[in-house]
Amino acid sequence: MNHVKWIWRLWRDHKKFILLLSFMTIVSAGVTVGYPLVFRELLDKISEILKSPDSFPAPKQEIYRIVWILVAVGIGRMIAGFYPALRAYMNYLFEYTLRKKYFASILKKDYRFFNHYRTGDLVTRLTDDLSDFPKIGWFLCSGIFRAFDSFNKIIFCIAVMFFMSWKLTLLALIPVPLMIIVFYFTSEELYRRFKKNQEAISDINNQLELSFSGIRIIKAFAGSDKYMRFFSDALNRRFSTEMNVVKLNTMLHLIYQYIDRVAQIVIVVFGGIMVVRGEISVGTFYAFYTYLALLIYPILDLPQLFVSGKQAFVNIDRLEDIKDYPVEKEDKGRKHSIEKVQSVKFAGVDFCYDNDCILKNLDFTVKRGEKVVIIGPVGSGKTTILGLLTGLLHPSKGSVFINDIPIDQISVEGFRNKIGYVPQEPLLFSGTIKDNVIFGTDSIEQELYERIIETVQMDREIEGFSGRHETKIGQRGLSLSGGQKQRLAIARALIRKPEILILDDITASLDTDNEKKLWEEIDRTYKDITCFVVSNRLSTIKYADNVIFLDSGTVLGKGKHHELYSSYPEYRTFVEEHYLKSE
Repeated sequence: MNHVKWIWRLWRDHKKFILLLSFMTIVSAGVTVGYPLVFRELLDKISEILKSPDSFPAPKQEIYRIVWILVAVGIGRMIAGFYPALRAYMNYLFEYTLRKKYFASILKKDYRFFNHYRTGDLVTRLTDDLSDFPKIGWFLCSGIFRAFDSFNKIIFCIAVMFFMSWKLTLLALIPVPLMIIVFYFTSEELYRRFKKNQEAISDINNQLELSFSGIRIIKAFAGSDKYMRFFSDALNRRFSTEMNVVKLNTMLHLIYQYIDRVAQIVIVVFGGIMVVRGEISVGTFYAFYTYLALLIYPILDLPQLFVSGKQAFVNIDRLEDIKDYPVEKEDKGRKHSIEKVQSVKFAGVDFCYDNDCILKNLDFTVKRGEKVVIIGPVGSGKTTILGLLTGLLHPSKGSVFINDIPIDQISVEGFRNKIGYVPQEPLLFSGTIKDNVIFGTDSIEQELYERIIETVQMDREIEGFSGRHETKIGQRGLSLSGGQKQRLAIARALIRKPEILILDDITASLDTDNEKKLWEEIDRTYKDITCFVVSNRLSTIKYADNVIFLDSGTVLGKGKHHELYSSYPEYRTFVEEHYLKSE
């Protein structure tokens, strides 16, 4: 019933189309059932005319009347011919609606979700699980309405058949209980096999995503043959699960088909005997046999609804799994908005991944316009602090305050619009250079765009590209160097005119000269900007107002570089071991 409720909720959003489809289904079934009745009438009239030609002074008029009825039914069939096209349109409409809805829900998830689900698996759930037969998009319209069409034809046909001969009708209904029994004993196995097959498809797509995103590593390590074996193993698993589904579907189809064919033979034998005995006319026998032929596929369609339904329910459950996964704190109830960021404060903040605590009892305050460099050993929690600051992560204990307001009470969208974030690994999207820079902004002035490009020292290099600012940079910016990608990522952050700039170890891809020019331009253009910088380069410290020294998830000191160097032996030792020797 949960699946039925799910479908009903979706249908309510498209109730006009659903009502139109329901009406056209009934019309289509009615027109189909009308044909044999007209031919029955025609055959019986011809038979009567041949037996007693003198009793029909105007036989041609009777035949003409029946022919005109045939023409009218034919016109009705032509109109009903638009019905499959409307069903196909609705299939794609449902597919579009679901893909948009569940993609939007994924965008609300936090880091735990993306640690739990692999990229290839998510791609499968939003593509293969929705498209074509017998997936959700097809089932929601064509699957259900084909069954509804078949149900109408069965009801109409059986009603007419009962009217013509109740004995033959009862014989025609013999396959129905047998088909229900077969489905009852195979439904759970269908669900299990189809679920395994969808999981195998997810594995394949995940392998493909890893292959293409990591192709440089695969080539550099001459790992093509080894990775091909990984892919072959995943492909073999999918082939095996696919064959299991095909075998079961084929077996069910054959069982249903042969049950119906046996019933058809029984009808022909008993119907022929009744014609010979004069219990029914030739026209009635012809109409009855035609109705029986019309019933074959509808009778097969009804159990097919349950078969495809079981498969679609697997896909529905897989979509609901990702929607129901715990979401990051929503914007509901967050009434506070920030005019200007005056201060950032961490008060007793702990952060744990499951039971592993990365940060412990963080306490520090950063004022507006202050530039802070966070340094510490690998794994000390530097990047985690930045995640807490952006609101992408949430403290296990304590709070992060913006202007003395807890961050979880501030409007998410309003606050993040004041942040410019440059991650450790600069991620660029497929598209042009300009598209990537202005990503996340609704509209941008050309003058500001050009100034930002100059700020990150990319103006001369872009002029050397064949398409200049409209140059396509390929997937993840593969056509650019590491430094160029990093500088474009910085430009993307700065063009938002942020009040807080977060740079996560970005200077590793910038040479000393470019870093110097960048900081000089930031000081000149963004005087009141608050900066949080994670850096593994000693030269960056001289551009900072203060340094936060982190070790094992705890702040060991905050202050000027020279103060920490002279007052904290741990800081001095760390700087000498990690910075001075490498500079």
